[in-house]
Amino acid sequence: MKRRVIVYGDIHGCLKELKKLREKIKVTQNDLEISVGDFLNKGPKSVKTLRYIEKNHIFSVIGNNEEKIIQYYYEYKKDPKKCAKNIKKYELKIVKKLNTRDIHFLKSLPYFIKIKNLTVVHGGIRIGLKLNHNLSEQDKKDITLIRFYNDKFEMVPYSDKKNLIHFWSDHYNGSEGFVVFGHHPFKKPKISKYAIGIDTGCVYGGKLTAVVFNMDKKKVDTRHYKIYQQKAKSDYFAKACR
Repeated sequence: MKRRVIVYGDIHGCLKELKKLREKIKVTQNDLEISVGDFLNKGPKSVKTLRYIEKNHIFSVIGNNEEKIIQYYYEYKKDPKKCAKNIKKYELKIVKKLNTRDIHFLKSLPYFIKIKNLTVVHGGIRIGLKLNHNLSEQDKKDITLIRFYNDKFEMVPYSDKKNLIHFWSDHYNGSEGFVVFGHHPFKKPKISKYAIGIDTGCVYGGKLTAVVFNMDKKKVDTRHYKIYQQKAKSDYFAKACR
C-alpha cells in the first residue's frame, strides 16, 4: 500500500495554521508526518505546538530554536534572574511553561531523518558532509544553521551580508538523498535539483508550507510532489517583539 510522507516547514508556534494545513491535506493514520524543526519560538503557541506534535505522533528534527530553548531552560533553572535579563521576553514565557517531559521530548529530537531516499534536516547539508549517528558538534551546528557559502564555498554567518554568495542547496549534489529543509524563510518554496526549502515565513505573516510525497516499499517519489500552504493570520513575530 502506498503511503504519504508529509513534511512541514518552520511552524514557530503557529498552531492554528498547522491545524488548518493538516485539514487541507486530509491527514490520515497511514500518513507519515515530519517537521523540519523550529516549531518553537517567536510565534503565539510554542509550548502547545510542541505538545500537539508529540500527541499527534508528528516526527521532527531539531532546529536551532529548539536547541536555544533547551539551553535557556537549564540556564533559567540554574539562575532565573540572570537568565531573565539575558533572553527575550517571549522566550522567557516559553521557558517558564516547559516541564521535564517537554525537555525530554526536545532532547530526543534527531539532527536528520532519513526515509528511504528522502532526508529531512533543519538547515541543510554542507558540501562533503556525510550524515551518520556520530556527528561532531560542529556537524550538528552546521546542519541547523547553514544557509550560504562565500565565493570560496566556505560557510558564512547570515550576518555577513556581503559574502552571502551561494545558497547551499543550489550546490548540493544529492549524496544524502533528496533533502527537505527549513530555517531560511523564502517567499515561496526554494526548489533546487536535489532539495526543497519550505520555510515560507508563517510566523512573519507569510505562509506555513507542507510538501507531500507518495512512498511505496522501495522509495519516496521525490520527482512528483504536492505543495500545500496555509496563510498566516498575522505577523506574529512583530507582535511578540512589541
